[in-house]
Amino acid sequence: MFPVVTILSLNLFAPLFSAGITTLVSAFFFAAVLTYKRRWHEVMYRPAWKDIIFATVYIGIIFYGLMFIGLRSTNAGNAAIIGLMETFFAWFLLGHVLRHERVSPVQLFGGILMIIGAASILAPKASGWHIGDLVILTATAFAPLGNRHAQFARKLVSSETIMFWRSVIGGAFLLLIAFVFEPVPVLAEINKSAFVIVFNGFLLLGLSKILWIEGISRITITEATAWNSITPLFTMIFAYFLLQEKITWLQIAGFVPIAIGVLFLTKSKTSSTV
Repeated sequence: MFPVVTILSLNLFAPLFSAGITTLVSAFFFAAVLTYKRRWHEVMYRPAWKDIIFATVYIGIIFYGLMFIGLRSTNAGNAAIIGLMETFFAWFLLGHVLRHERVSPVQLFGGILMIIGAASILAPKASGWHIGDLVILTATAFAPLGNRHAQFARKLVSSETIMFWRSVIGGAFLLLIAFVFEPVPVLAEINKSAFVIVFNGFLLLGLSKILWIEGISRITITEATAWNSITPLFTMIFAYFLLQEKITWLQIAGFVPIAIGVLFLTKSKTSSTV
């Protein structure tokens, strides 16, 4: 759903402005949750700041910045399928490079299948791939790193505190970059996208992120991203009805090995070493 809604907002103004404004809108959602739960005191809890800042840089700035840029030059279906590679990067970076989560040979096979699936999406055949696909693939490599720090921070403060800081810092930074490199949107353009921006900010970058952080605080990041693999199906359905994007055989071919790889990655239960 995120790629579909984002593309709708990108039809009116530049990607970094869209990312920055949407992220700042989500900050109002988290501020409301903090107020309702009376947890504003957590915002100034300094021991959690380090991990919150790292999570913000990796996800709030780099990941979402690249995602919005990539979606400018690809379609929602491709973005959804390539986004599945986040499971592979979580397995590789957290399991092998950082030794944050244990992995197995069965999961290795699953990772290889996912590479094959992504390669079928990125292969330069006819018009089946876009430069935006490479940008989105790069973005997915940073998400597990940010989620790792979000896990650490969640042990100290609530999910809404983490996301409030991430939204304020990340949104402000993205807007700063946008003012330097992109044309400033006029108020009329923002007004036309107001509903999409609020929907994206409150639900997709708001409520869903609280549920996500609560999830990765209970299971491993690799498992969580693998379970998230069902989203491309819904994304392609929404893209078909809302954006009139055709579901191509290339997308279907890429989805199959990636989906099978996800099953192998979760077949042997991972366990965190934290």
